[in-house]
Amino acid sequence: MPDYTIGSSLWREAYDKDPAIIYALDEDLRLLRCNPAWDRFAGDNGAADLTGSRVLGACIMDVVPDVLQDFYHNVYDSVRKFQRPRSHVFECSSPFVSRSFLMRILPVGASCFLVVNTLIHEEPGQPGTAQVERYTDMDGVVTLCANCRRAEHLTEPGRWDWIPALLASSGALVQPGLCPFCFAYHYPARPQEHHPNR
Repeated sequence: MPDYTIGSSLWREAYDKDPAIIYALDEDLRLLRCNPAWDRFAGDNGAADLTGSRVLGACIMDVVPDVLQDFYHNVYDSVRKFQRPRSHVFECSSPFVSRSFLMRILPVGASCFLVVNTLIHEEPGQPGTAQVERYTDMDGVVTLCANCRRAEHLTEPGRWDWIPALLASSGALVQPGLCPFCFAYHYPARPQEHHPNR
């Protein structure tokens, strides 16, 4: 019978050739292995210090925004408990490129995970022409949706705008939040009392 354990030659060959960004997590959600697509994505986005060999052993939850911690803990717990994959669409855009990924979290054995992030949409982003002051609070902080990466417009309640180029050029401080749409559509299982922008 083939060996499907993480690190086996069968897994390595399959996910090293796959264009999706794939990583394996242990029972404590620490990175066990990342495929070459992880390294390419890190390099293409100016984060060569985050290649797989440099992040092994790190807990994936350490890079999840506070506003999404409960959601992802619940997803991983569900995959572990029911031994069934879970899928989720998320945004991972840069200042000049808009991208969406399909994340599939697959159970491996009783407590480990394989996470497969497949690119489903990519296009050049549109430079913003807005003024950063419309998005910064009194401390100079912009609230950015942790899912869609739009910024909360402070002078028009309920408005969230795509302004990555403006944020990149302004050097403004950013805190994660969830816009009302992403909260309702993507994260309805999150307890309402934790929603930061209700």
